[in-house]
Amino acid sequence: MIQFENYYAIFLIPFLVLLTILLHSWGYKNVYLKAFRYIHPFTRVIKTRTKKDKRLATLTVKALIVSLLSLNLAQPYTIEKVYKTIDTEAELEDILKVAKPAVVIAIDVSGSMGGSIPGGKKIEVAKKVVSNFIEKLPGNFDAGFIAFSHKIVANVPVTSDHKLLLDVVKRLNASGGTMYTYPLRSMLSMLKPYRFFNITVFAIFVTDGLPADPEYRDILNEYSNLEIPVYTVYIGSGNNRGVAETKYIAEKTGGLQFTAETANDLYEAFRKFSRVAEEIHVKMKMRIKFVKEEEVKKPLSQYTTAIALVLTFLLFFKRYLYSRVTF
Repeated sequence: MIQFENYYAIFLIPFLVLLTILLHSWGYKNVYLKAFRYIHPFTRVIKTRTKKDKRLATLTVKALIVSLLSLNLAQPYTIEKVYKTIDTEAELEDILKVAKPAVVIAIDVSGSMGGSIPGGKKIEVAKKVVSNFIEKLPGNFDAGFIAFSHKIVANVPVTSDHKLLLDVVKRLNASGGTMYTYPLRSMLSMLKPYRFFNITVFAIFVTDGLPADPEYRDILNEYSNLEIPVYTVYIGSGNNRGVAETKYIAEKTGGLQFTAETANDLYEAFRKFSRVAEEIHVKMKMRIKFVKEEEVKKPLSQYTTAIALVLTFLLFFKRYLYSRVTF
């Protein structure tokens, strides 16, 4: 459908065509014939007979030229739908600065973590492993940290300042009992806002004890509903009841469970967590393309101008053939 930028110019067409008709008729009789009248002593030539159809043809061409020029003033255009392939790699980089993926680590620092496993004290091994994991996190990852016993001992909200987390980890000591509700609730509150924006997150839960609060299981439904996987590590023997408890948490939330009987087992578990973070990082950095529909204005003035020029040329050419006058 043809539309116009200056639609009011269309109303000039009938007036300009009428003016053209008047000039064509009046000008021919009162200007053209007088200018080309020839007087001879014996012969007086006023005019040569012209065919009306020739005059009508030139009038039609003139009217068309005037109409086309008026249309140019109206600036006609059409709307076309264009489908463009948009490469959003650069835009995605900007989004990642704000909407980063996140991980929250919760470490048991109860009194039993002061015990030993092959490779060192549980608490000291855990501090080294967690610090190494934080240092190797991809740059676009936010991270939070929770240390817990029968209460929350340390709570660092999700941040891009990884050094802040490392400073807190270094100061941890083992003391107190073990409760799961507080750390699981705290991790959920940190990660829930990310999921509202469909940002990928996950949690890591490390313990060597059984919970004194079995009602913590009610919280796991929220993790499952929000699709926040909890990866769990039980530090201790593979025959301990804690293995089944941490496996339940992982299976309920879509995560994985690991058992660390030695320091090396704990390192290996966190190496796998690093790979999970790296996979999320790569996924977020993937190049994304999509097709976008846009409406584009397509001007028509160049066509009306071209037609007007052709008609003008034909008009002068016809005049030349008829009168051999080019002006």
